[in-house]
Amino acid sequence: MSAAFVSRPIALSGVGGGFHRADLVFHGLDHSGPSYEVRIFFNNRDANADTPLTEKEGYVRSFYLFGHGGCAGQPGHCDVPETRRPYDVRPQHQLTPATRWVTVTDATRKALAAGGDLTVTAVPVVTSASAAKRDEDEDLMGLQQMSLVTYD
Repeated sequence: MSAAFVSRPIALSGVGGGFHRADLVFHGLDHSGPSYEVRIFFNNRDANADTPLTEKEGYVRSFYLFGHGGCAGQPGHCDVPETRRPYDVRPQHQLTPATRWVTVTDATRKALAAGGDLTVTAVPVVTSASAAKRDEDEDLMGLQQMSLVTYD
């Protein structure tokens, strides 16, 4: 099991109920190691890999990230370049941190109706044999930022 991400409280007071869609956007996800599932919980700061995937426990949904399983090349082979030349049309480096959009419209509406702030807990779960080797406090996701986006 790896360390979960727990957001600061998100004030929903400024979010009107008239939105037609809500997304959580996860920026800067590391996918250089093993593949993993990220389980999203609302208002359950203590959620972990053993938390039941039920609405009562705050479970919203999951997304999956395919990992590359580590680097097998020479030193520096898997280092992501920090800059790119202008007009470089080549694809980004394969280990560029990933971004994932997760639609959470219904759960956001329920949280808004309940009142108060919203706390998001994202729990990474590795289900492969390598999970036994992982440190409980390791930051597997490397998450740089998470945003709640609503659309009018």
